[in-house]
Amino acid sequence: MERILLSLVILQFVYAGEVVCFSFGDPLCSSHDSLSLLQFKHSLSLTDYHDCGSPYSKTTSWNSTSMDCCKWDGVTCNLLTGHVIGLDLSCSRLGGTLHPNSSLFQLRHLQTLDLSLNGFSGSQFPQGIGQLVSLAHLNLSYCWFKGRIPLEMSHLTNLVSVDLSNNINVQFSQEGFNKLFHNLTKLELLSLSEVNISSSIPMNVSFSSSLRYLNLATTNLQGDLPKNIFLLPKLETLRLSRNHLTVSLPEYSNKTHSLTELDLSYNNVSGRIPNSLGTHKSLKLLLLPGCNLIGPFPEFIRNFSQITQLDLSYNNLQGRIPDIFSNLQMLTHLLLHNNNFTGPFPSSHVNLTNLQVLTLTNNSLSGPLPEFKANSLERLDLSHNQFSGPIPQSLTHLLNLADVFFGHNKLSGEIGAETFSSMKNLQYLDLSHSGLSWSSNIIINNTAFPLLYSLGLSSCRVKDFPNFLLNSKEIRILDLSENEIHGQLPKWFGGFSALYVLNISHNYLTSLDHIPWEKMMILDLQSNSLTGPLPSPICTATSLYIMNLSCNNLSAEIPNCLLTLSWLMVLDLGANNFHGPIPNKFPKNSTLVHVDLSKNQLEGPLPTSLVNCTSLRILDLENNKIRETFPTWLEALQELEVLMLKTNRFYGPMVGFKKKSPFPCMRIFDLSDNSITGSLPTEVLKGFKAMMNMDAHKSGLEYLGETFSILGNIYEVLYSGWYAESILLVMKNQEIESKKILRMFTTIDLSRNKLEGEIPKFIGNLNSLLLLNLSHNSLTGHIPVEMRNMSTLEALDLSFNQLTGKIPEELASLTFLAVLNLSHNHLVGRIPQSNQFNTFQNDSYFGNSDLCGLPLSNECGKHKSASAPVEDEPSILSEMTWQSVLMGYGCGLTFGLGIVYLIYRFERPRWFINSLEIIINEMIYIVQRACKRRRRN
Repeated sequence: MERILLSLVILQFVYAGEVVCFSFGDPLCSSHDSLSLLQFKHSLSLTDYHDCGSPYSKTTSWNSTSMDCCKWDGVTCNLLTGHVIGLDLSCSRLGGTLHPNSSLFQLRHLQTLDLSLNGFSGSQFPQGIGQLVSLAHLNLSYCWFKGRIPLEMSHLTNLVSVDLSNNINVQFSQEGFNKLFHNLTKLELLSLSEVNISSSIPMNVSFSSSLRYLNLATTNLQGDLPKNIFLLPKLETLRLSRNHLTVSLPEYSNKTHSLTELDLSYNNVSGRIPNSLGTHKSLKLLLLPGCNLIGPFPEFIRNFSQITQLDLSYNNLQGRIPDIFSNLQMLTHLLLHNNNFTGPFPSSHVNLTNLQVLTLTNNSLSGPLPEFKANSLERLDLSHNQFSGPIPQSLTHLLNLADVFFGHNKLSGEIGAETFSSMKNLQYLDLSHSGLSWSSNIIINNTAFPLLYSLGLSSCRVKDFPNFLLNSKEIRILDLSENEIHGQLPKWFGGFSALYVLNISHNYLTSLDHIPWEKMMILDLQSNSLTGPLPSPICTATSLYIMNLSCNNLSAEIPNCLLTLSWLMVLDLGANNFHGPIPNKFPKNSTLVHVDLSKNQLEGPLPTSLVNCTSLRILDLENNKIRETFPTWLEALQELEVLMLKTNRFYGPMVGFKKKSPFPCMRIFDLSDNSITGSLPTEVLKGFKAMMNMDAHKSGLEYLGETFSILGNIYEVLYSGWYAESILLVMKNQEIESKKILRMFTTIDLSRNKLEGEIPKFIGNLNSLLLLNLSHNSLTGHIPVEMRNMSTLEALDLSFNQLTGKIPEELASLTFLAVLNLSHNHLVGRIPQSNQFNTFQNDSYFGNSDLCGLPLSNECGKHKSASAPVEDEPSILSEMTWQSVLMGYGCGLTFGLGIVYLIYRFERPRWFINSLEIIINEMIYIVQRACKRRRRN
């Protein structure tokens, strides 16, 4: 739409200035210009590229048999002289290279040049453009040029309109950008969106007083936006979205009130929306999403009687949404999602007869839903609120609805396919976790839902597989997780050849039969009742990115083919009964990022082909029967962040490292409950660079995980980086923003091994470590005083060792320490009596008969036993912290990226996970939630 408006504006300029050649006859055009045009045509090629209605090339009519170029398509001539003054070759399938000496630049009388919507992807931006000194109107948008815009363009002082938008590989130097404003004093229209400017706008810039349209969206602009831009007397459209600008909306108003479109999306506007903005009563479009706005909903919006689009989403606005919309009858798009609004649904919304899009998701709105009257609605998103009560009866009359999102509310009652069967355009339907119960009893005719693309019925008490899907051949995304579906999929389900996302986790499926594997990309069947070996058709799933079959009763050996699937990134087979060796079949250039084979019966050594998984971040093999020495060759996996080898049969010392810094990205290192011998290797500790100098307590919440783009703008998988748990965000050609998952704390667990010798002093350099467990070993010597430098440490367990000497007084400086277990050692002397040490109880020190001072009853200077029965009891961290805090064990808490409160005594948690918001306009939300039950026998 914007492109069409710009073209109309440019055409208006063209026809206002010159009459076309046929107005007073048909003079022959200049022979010089004819030859120049023919040479220009022959220097180019025709491509298949076109982004408009017709693939016709206007240059087809250009030939030497008719040298009157004034009759050629796209050519406009001066009435008197015959010189070419206008050239419109937009959408003409042109390609090739525009050389600096191109004959195009010999058309010195040219006033209008439009090459938009062509495919010059191999060409530099036209460097000879500065030779066209008469140029008044220039449109090179969507040409796919690259390189720098020449400074000479700022010398074209006759320019009235310039559109260079959507040339994403074109750069504008700061000098050229500044001169453009300084020299082009006649400029009325300027569009540079998606051109890389990467500079600031000078505060003393002199904008053309004639400027009516300014679009600098997505240009990487930085710094403060000059306030005088809001004072331009004729400015109608201002688009500055998706930059890095700091914008101060003026508290005073522009008396001309000419502004009709204002788009400051995703810049730093901050603060409240000033009332002065309300004086622009001619506004038709106001877009302020992602601007860090605070305060209440601006009531002056009621004055914008001509407004068609209002977007205040992704801000921190709060309070009730006032009932002020009855006067806004032109409104078609109202987007208020991802704020902090409370209170009831504004009733005046329902009377907006032109409203097409209404999104209120991710607020705290409550109360019942009103009866809707706007049959114009195409998209209705009320998800992630606290709405209650039944679905209104009027919903069945909204025949134009294509997208319906009611998920994550507190609604009640039954609902079935009949409610939506009259919506012939329905593509997206999500009722997941809405509180509604899905009724499968009513039979729907087989013509319903022909366009259904995505269906989410997670946690809707679905008991039978929805048979109304039989006619939905376009279905791509299906989420039936956390329901009560038993048995196997129906045979007809195998005919859904287009399905690429399937989540039926947390049900009672017993078979993998009838799954359409061919195009499957995301498959989540965790926590079902699947048994037996994996079926052979799984080897045909060459498009799989994520597969989660954890928490089932699958058995037999892992098929070789599973490890060789071309695009597989996440493989989770944890908590099953697989046995035998792990296939040594990991291919070179493997795409695997996360492998979880934990809680099985796997045995033998680790396959050395794992070194081919150079992108691997998470490797979880805990609770198996793997027997070998510590695999030092894993140091080749330089991206590895989490290594879980707990409760296996690893033995021997950790020696033989070849790299100076093994495991530089390691954050979670768990070798507990094995038979590792020897001393704690300093070279390993020195390699843990990610555990050093990253103080999360001082820098705020950080996040662990990686975003992988799948199929461009169709998918984005936000990979949590923990135990093959993942979140799928499915979109419809729009950018999304999402709160990332809380970055997991760093931990080292080497407990229940056979380590001996002293604790290396270097351990104090791990000043970003949050949990350290070295309990149940045979460590000797003193507790290193250097541990005082571990300033972020929250949990420390050194129990059941042979440590001697005093507890260093300097450890009292560890002000975040919440869990301490030094029991069953040979420590002596006074217990430190300040800061956190004043909060620990007796059980932190049991079994050290020569310790004295509070909280023990031993007074220093008086000998009294402080011993307790020396049983091989589990340590605090082994039982409480490691199994409760490190989420993801077995089918415990999927997506458990939060930290369960460590300090059960003091009721003051430091670490917790915010509820995971899914901040999406154009998506179906598929999320794996906490397992409701453990693996079934």
